Amino acid sequence: MTRGGRVRSLIDARFDGSRIYVCAAPASAAEFPKTGQAEYDTYYVYDTVAKIDSGAGSGAIVDVTGINRNVKGEGPFNDMSVRCLGHQSLVGETFDFHGSCVETDKDGDNIFTTFDTKAHYFMDGTGKYKGITGTIPYTVTDLHDAGREARIVNHKATWEIK
Repeated sequence: MTRGGRVRSLIDARFDGSRIYVCAAPASAAEFPKTGQAEYDTYYVYDTVAKIDSGAGSGAIVDVTGINRNVKGEGPFNDMSVRCLGHQSLVGETFDFHGSCVETDKDGDNIFTTFDTKAHYFMDGTGKYKGITGTIPYTVTDLHDAGREARIVNHKATWEIK
């Protein structure tokens, strides 16, 4: 937050016996842009929780974890941890995948997203991301399966915070 052109800090003071601990952290809500575009890669590992197969179609519930990296090495959505729950189905040649994710930054602020086979969608967030909406088209690169599926997903995000 700014006041009079200066960035205020959040201060946390603790008393422990004869010592006082003081921590200062920048008020980062003002640092995140209200609108913008960013490109980032997410490195995902998939854990299949349950599967079904009828012979006519199959489905799975997956628990997916990952890490976001902004392609510039810094900036929006860099160094966020990601956890998603998804549902996959395959009927003939038709694949469907949709679910929801929580993407959490180093400050503990998070964004709730949903996804389908075309894009991720910013739905809302906490802290600096409160009120975020937007669309994030993505492309997928499959990696070698070393016991669990792994993918790199490139995202091109456009957002607005109201």
